[in-house]
Amino acid sequence: FTTTPALFKGDARLRYDLFERQVQLARYGTDCYAFAMVAAGSVDIVADPGLKPYDIVALIPIIEKAGGVVTTFEGGPAERGGDILAAATPELHAAAMAALRG
Repeated sequence: FTTTPALFKGDARLRYDLFERQVQLARYGTDCYAFAMVAAGSVDIVADPGLKPYDIVALIPIIEKAGGVVTTFEGGPAERGGDILAAATPELHAAAMAALRG
């Protein structure tokens, strides 16, 4: 899930396009609900660009307590916002990071 690919700019858009070509199914919309679905195990991965801290900080502990991983596209802490990648498992997160790197 992502809100819309149109929000990705510059290098982030190129990386997202590479990533999207490697997934089975891409869906748009849902905003924070998609992150809740990662925690519930209903969605594997969410990539969302340009988030502010208030968009993601409350969701991080929920996803992590459910066994998921939340970082920036560069693999850094997500608490300050930015281009965010959330995955339901560490393995999915590693695969998504590899896909984003091309």
